Amino acid sequence: MTEELNPLQLEIIDSLGVPAGWEPLPREIVAGVETMLADELAPIDGLFTPEDPLRVTKHHLGTVHGCEKRFLAERSQKFAWSVPTVRGTVAHKAIELMINWPGEPVPADLVEAAITSIIENPRESASAFLETLPDHDMAELRGQVVQLVTNFGDCFPPIKPQWRPMVEYTAKYTLFSGAVIFTARMDLVLGLPGRRVIIDLKSGWIGAQHRDDLRYYALIETLRSRQAPRRLGTYSLERARLDHEEVTEGVLQAAVRRTGQGARAMAELISGTRDAEVRPGFHCRWCPLNETCEEGVRHLRTLDGDEADGDDW
Repeated sequence: MTEELNPLQLEIIDSLGVPAGWEPLPREIVAGVETMLADELAPIDGLFTPEDPLRVTKHHLGTVHGCEKRFLAERSQKFAWSVPTVRGTVAHKAIELMINWPGEPVPADLVEAAITSIIENPRESASAFLETLPDHDMAELRGQVVQLVTNFGDCFPPIKPQWRPMVEYTAKYTLFSGAVIFTARMDLVLGLPGRRVIIDLKSGWIGAQHRDDLRYYALIETLRSRQAPRRLGTYSLERARLDHEEVTEGVLQAAVRRTGQGARAMAELISGTRDAEVRPGFHCRWCPLNETCEEGVRHLRTLDGDEADGDDW
C-alpha cells in the first residue's frame, strides 16, 4: 500500500506509526494524574453542584487563558453561527462521510451530502443556520469546504477500517460527584484505547495553543478510558502539515496544571470572587466586545497598523 502513497501521505504514516519498542504508560501514572487533577481543583470543591455544574471544555480553557473579560462576555451571549465558524463543522462531516463512502469519493459530492446531513438533523446546532443561508453565502461555503476536503484526500493517507476511525469522538469526565464536568470532542481518533492517536483538523494555520488543546483531549481520554493515548497530532488542511507529539507523563501533567489553573479561574469569575483580567491579543478579533473594549480596540488598531509606534517618529 505504501508504494501507492504520495510523499505527503507517507510523511504522515511515518509520523503516526508505532515506533519500535513503544510501551503504553503504566496504570499508576493514570492514577497519579487523576489525583493531581483533584488536588488542583480542591479549592473549588463545593462551589458547584451536579444540578448546576461547572462545565469545562477546550474552548473555555483557551478563552479564559487568553482574556478573562472575553470569557465572561462569551458566557453571557448566545453563540451565533457564521460562514467562517460553520466551515469546520461541514468539513468534519464531509471527512466522516469520506471514511465510509462507497466507491471513489468525490469532494463536491461529499460536501453536498454533509450539508444535507446537517440540515436534516435537528440535533445539529448548525442546522437552522445552513437551511436559511443565502444562495451566494452557500456557494462560497461549498467552495471553501470542497478545497479543504480535496486537500485532506490528497495529503492524508486513506483511512483503513482496521484503524477503527472515529470522527467527532466525544469523551467526558467528572469530579466531585458531577459538580465539575470536563468534555472533549475530538475531530479524528484512530486505534484502540491505550494506543489511540488523537488528531485535530485545522482549516488554517497551526499555533502553540493547538498543542495545548490536544493535551487537554489526551487528559480527558486518559481519565475516561483509564489508558493514555499514544500520540497527538494537529493537521492543517490548507498547509498539509502535521504537528505531533508523543503522550508522556510530562505531557499529561502539563495538561493537568493548565486545566486546573483555567478551571479555578473560571470558577472565580463565575462566582464573582474577583474581577476579570483584560489581556489583549490576537484573540481580540473574535471577541464580542471588540468594538467597545478600550484595550481591545487599541490592540486591534496596533495590529492593523493604524497607530504608529512612537519609535518611528
